[in-house]
Amino acid sequence: MLSAIYHVLGIAFFFAVYWPGEQPDATLEAELAAARTPVTGDNGYHALPKDWPQERWPQDVVPLCPRETDDCLAWAREHLDAYRAVAVSLQKRDEPLETLLAYAYFRPPTVEEYATEKSPSFRLLVEAVSLNAYRFAAGETETAQHGACRGALLGMRLVRSQGIFLGSIGGAGLVERNIALLAQMRAELPPETPWPALCDELQLLPQEALALCPLMYSDWLEFRHIMRHDDAAIIADRQRDIAEKALYFILMRQAETQYLVENTKYCAPAMLAAVRRDEVLQPTLDKWPRYCSPLNPLCRMGRPDSRFYQARLLNVNRYLRAFAALRNPAAPLPQGYRREDGKLYFLRHPRFNHEKETWQVVALPLPGSRINESSR
Repeated sequence: MLSAIYHVLGIAFFFAVYWPGEQPDATLEAELAAARTPVTGDNGYHALPKDWPQERWPQDVVPLCPRETDDCLAWAREHLDAYRAVAVSLQKRDEPLETLLAYAYFRPPTVEEYATEKSPSFRLLVEAVSLNAYRFAAGETETAQHGACRGALLGMRLVRSQGIFLGSIGGAGLVERNIALLAQMRAELPPETPWPALCDELQLLPQEALALCPLMYSDWLEFRHIMRHDDAAIIADRQRDIAEKALYFILMRQAETQYLVENTKYCAPAMLAAVRRDEVLQPTLDKWPRYCSPLNPLCRMGRPDSRFYQARLLNVNRYLRAFAALRNPAAPLPQGYRREDGKLYFLRHPRFNHEKETWQVVALPLPGSRINESSR
């Protein structure tokens, strides 16, 4: 009986060890790094502190506009009295955001700074959406519009930076939410009201800049960092014997090597061509992953489904086209956009796993379309 057990364990160990045990290919890593668009100008990555300002948003007093809310301006009006009670203490939040406008891009200057625990905080940028909605509702219309244009512009620069994964995906959300907020603001103002000068910089990005491919370098570095952290914990674990530790390192190096291969699939010509067509594709998992033992389930799982991250990036230009249409009502509309009943309609890609639709309809109010409503 024992001999049979040892025989099975021996076969398992053989497959784990001898189904290739290569290290991640440095050439593939270099190709991922090179996929990022060259950047010029000043790098503001170190100007994004890990947690600022010291004062937290008073969520218990003034609720933030939820991500799923379609009209943050209407939300702000419902809670305006609470905002007025703390408005003065929130004004200092503008200064660090204005400082960020001096930087052309935000990309970690060293490999080590791609680790999650060293990532900056984007909390203030996200909370500024609610702050500017409250400001507009309180009558600070010019300051609020400037703030929303600033938020969309910084979001664009984060996307264009192709730095950390979270930065680009978060930047896409900032573009979307701030443009929607600007549409709601402008709907309550006469159409001839001048736009903030900062809004002039909100221009379409090259479609290739919205590909996930360049962000796979950041994703890979973070995955490798997690692996090294786990490696150190295993080495220090005195409860595990030498055989257990050896098996762990064999299996994890397989998973690490295969993960890098899966990430490079996002840079395949077919994937980049889909981005240029504004389509979302998911790379096909290998039936028999090249670097995975048949007995290594973690390795065979591949990497998480990233279709919805790609969708959020592609939506950036869809919102920027809508913004251009709001600013230039006499210009011809792009294909798929239409004006009807005081609104601008267009389609966006679903952004979350629970959103099952192929496309979602977005309706933004046209400039001046809510003047009578806001005066009541």
